[in-house]
Amino acid sequence: MMNRNFYSWLFVFLSSISFAGQDLEIELKSGNTISIDTYYSEGETLFIYLPSGRGFGKGYKTTAKQLAENGVDVWALDLHGSYMIPKYKSSINRFNIDDLVDLIAIAKNKSFKNIFFVATGRGAQLALKIAYQWQLHNPNSTLLKGHIFHSPHLIDGKPDLGGVAKYVNISKVSHLPVYVLLPQFGTKFMRSKEIENQLKQGGSAVFIHRLTGVGYGFHMKKVRNLSKLGIKAKERLANTYRQAMRLMKTIQVPKISPPDVDINASAKVTFSAPLLQKYHGKQNLPLKLKTLDGKIAKISDYKGQVLLINFWASWCNPCIKEIPSLVRLQQKFNSKYFKIITINVGESQHKITKFVKKIGLTLPILLDESGQAVKEWGVYAYPSNFLIDKEGVIRYGYRGALEWDDQNVIDTVQSLL
Repeated sequence: MMNRNFYSWLFVFLSSISFAGQDLEIELKSGNTISIDTYYSEGETLFIYLPSGRGFGKGYKTTAKQLAENGVDVWALDLHGSYMIPKYKSSINRFNIDDLVDLIAIAKNKSFKNIFFVATGRGAQLALKIAYQWQLHNPNSTLLKGHIFHSPHLIDGKPDLGGVAKYVNISKVSHLPVYVLLPQFGTKFMRSKEIENQLKQGGSAVFIHRLTGVGYGFHMKKVRNLSKLGIKAKERLANTYRQAMRLMKTIQVPKISPPDVDINASAKVTFSAPLLQKYHGKQNLPLKLKTLDGKIAKISDYKGQVLLINFWASWCNPCIKEIPSLVRLQQKFNSKYFKIITINVGESQHKITKFVKKIGLTLPILLDESGQAVKEWGVYAYPSNFLIDKEGVIRYGYRGALEWDDQNVIDTVQSLL
């Protein structure tokens, strides 16, 4: 006769099976079919995971299982596969919004009473569009309760260096509450207030959850690729989602009105050759930061020199990739006339010192701990670079990594000496 321990084990085993992901195909009014990775809980609350432009891997599965075990159903939509669209940054603009609004209606017919969207990066734009269209067609519905966004990318196009970014129109008309998770080691962390203010324009209640010591994309990565703090953040993620859900349920959503802007409009992004570009942004930008040894450095200290300012972070792979060529560029010119200054964004002195020893970075480092210089210099991505002439005029700039000892760059620097 089997003992009670066996039956207890069998119950746990069978329960775990019921929460595992299962494939679901839903055919829509348009005739299109959406493939969904589902985690059943038979509750009243549904979390809909939307992909970013580059889709998502399998990193969400652990959190989805934990949610299902605690009464929350999860649908992870494979939109790239369903529409047979390649994965690239702006692919979210190619998905059929009407189809996805129809999907919400199907979820409603399955007796869900509360629906939340979970999205990362540009996927946040898709979530906002779906929700807004649903609200326009169903103004009295209380089905949609809010959004959970990881590092939402709401910028329209590619902002100019030294300029102020424009945001997509849909971010200006959102009404549902939004819970935003921002890991410290990501480009959106220093722009938290900017993102919050943008989403509030349409009446959304916005909650910012900053994750100190955590890297971008932690929620989708495998545990072996995370820091200790990243592992803890991922282990707690299902609880974080449930807390966000409870918080957003308390918010009274304002009534929606038809938009006075085209919510689908987006700027075209043009890709430039990997060459220094002429700079057209603001001039006379302030710069007063601490060095690694605690001294204060000002931009006026470099008067009469050609100066290259490089914004970087140790978690930024393109930044790391270009460091050797930056060092080689400095070695080609006498530092009396040409100087490269690097500005680390938002990392601790201990972390930077450890990184410098590992990578062999010999260039001067200034510390932009609060992100003030990032905001004043109009930096929205790392690395970002500014080439300044002897009179203090910013003449060239480049967003992204370059081979800095390429002959074109050398010739440009030489022309300013």
